[in-house]
Amino acid sequence: MIIGIMVVAAVVAIFAIVFNSSSHQNKEAVAAASSEHVESTVKKDKTNKSNKKAAKSTTDMNKISSTTKDEQALDIKALLKNQIDAPKIASVKQDNKTIQVVFEDDGTKTLDEFMAAYAKATIAIVKAAAKNGSESVTTARQVKLEDGLEYAVAAKWDKDQLANGAKLADDAAIKDVLLSADHYAIGGSAWDALTQRQKNDYKNHQQGGLGKTTDDAFNKWVQSGIVKN
Repeated sequence: MIIGIMVVAAVVAIFAIVFNSSSHQNKEAVAAASSEHVESTVKKDKTNKSNKKAAKSTTDMNKISSTTKDEQALDIKALLKNQIDAPKIASVKQDNKTIQVVFEDDGTKTLDEFMAAYAKATIAIVKAAAKNGSESVTTARQVKLEDGLEYAVAAKWDKDQLANGAKLADDAAIKDVLLSADHYAIGGSAWDALTQRQKNDYKNHQQGGLGKTTDDAFNKWVQSGIVKN
């Protein structure tokens, strides 16, 4: 009987050992799984943050690139460098998407040649400015007089008219170039040299354009181009 009790006790002890071992292993497995889950979550969170940071960085760079492209000033001299008979540039002013260019008179061309060269150079600038995101272009060409200088011809394109002017042919006639502008002005000496038929092209107006109101700033700019000796 004593032997039987000892056997039963041994069996119970064995079951207890096995049960405790199994329970301990299960706890370790659960702890390990939990640790793996936490580690995976942390890694995933870090990856997401890294991806978001990279995406934001890319977006910021794109914005910077776009802004740089939009605000980059046109190189007017380079634009006209290979254009045959392009008039020389007296001055260029670019500010806040506004471009002003004044061409020189070399004194060697007839009025028709003078006007044609101005028209071709102006259309090249208008097209490039519209493509570059500019909002206003003003160009003028000086003529040499016995008593000084004046703008023989000048014109200004703003916004919608700048876009429309950019649709003109590269070799558009001076009449089409000026009549496409918001405002234009033909200097007194140049106006007097036009034939009556040419004056009729502008409805016999020395100053005009598609702008509904007078542009005082443009008129003052044209007047400032008159320099007497």
